[in-house]
Amino acid sequence: MREGVTPAGRRTAVGTVPNVAGTDGEGGLLGLELSPHFRSDHWLYLFHTSPTDNRIVRIKYENNVLDLTTEQVLLSGIARSKFHNGGRIRFGPHGKLYAATGDAQNGSNAQNLNSLNGKILRLNPDGSIPADNPFPGKYIWSYGHRNIEGLAFDSHGRLWEAELGNSITDELNLIHRGGNHGWPACEGTSGDCGDPTFVHPVQTWPVADASPSGLAIVNDHLYMGALRGLRLWRMKITGGTTTTPQSYFTGTYGRIRTVEPSPDGGLWLATSSGDKDSTPDNSADQIFHLSLTR
Repeated sequence: MREGVTPAGRRTAVGTVPNVAGTDGEGGLLGLELSPHFRSDHWLYLFHTSPTDNRIVRIKYENNVLDLTTEQVLLSGIARSKFHNGGRIRFGPHGKLYAATGDAQNGSNAQNLNSLNGKILRLNPDGSIPADNPFPGKYIWSYGHRNIEGLAFDSHGRLWEAELGNSITDELNLIHRGGNHGWPACEGTSGDCGDPTFVHPVQTWPVADASPSGLAIVNDHLYMGALRGLRLWRMKITGGTTTTPQSYFTGTYGRIRTVEPSPDGGLWLATSSGDKDSTPDNSADQIFHLSLTR
């Protein structure tokens, strides 16, 4: 289900995305992004779990509703699992669509360049493979990832990502074209991380303090939502690294799932309660607006 929300909190259903299926875990309707030319082309891009796979589709939003006759499946065949489905999608500064996929609970997928899982994928808006991707004929932009739920671009056009670790360390990464981020051999800085080809994380957290999801950048400050950590992390980008992360709202709003820039230079936060207990219709999710000062 897609809904519009007014500043007063009133919700309006605009349509149901077809063929969405849960996994009794972390599957379902996972990612949403507007076309860079949304005012003229009206395309909504979505990442979702289907009964057989994870996939990326686009549907036009016309006359305040989803026009389901316009649906196009852009990329299918991304393996699904109960957990580790990824799902965040972002358009980059050059009009390409970036999609974060989980390893589908199979770490070997992350190092397999013939698998779409455990990767950041890069697509043309029509779903075709960009000619300048690092591996000819493949959607893969970077690999060696476990489960990514946060993507954001900075003022220099660089892609940052937030990644859930296994049981030791969560990561903030600066993504490089064709980079190998080491999973499953390396989790953060733990494990067999000595391979000189591995890209090391910019920041790490114990999983109890983070389990990161949404990621946003405003005025070159990174804002990262934490699920298990029940907080918002903030850090300033300085070159290829960041300042020491600072935490806010610890325990105040619960699991913070989504962090998005708002048109007024602030942030939208969305919580994610009742999503891990398999009990239907028990969520009390909320959306908050934050004003930011420089």
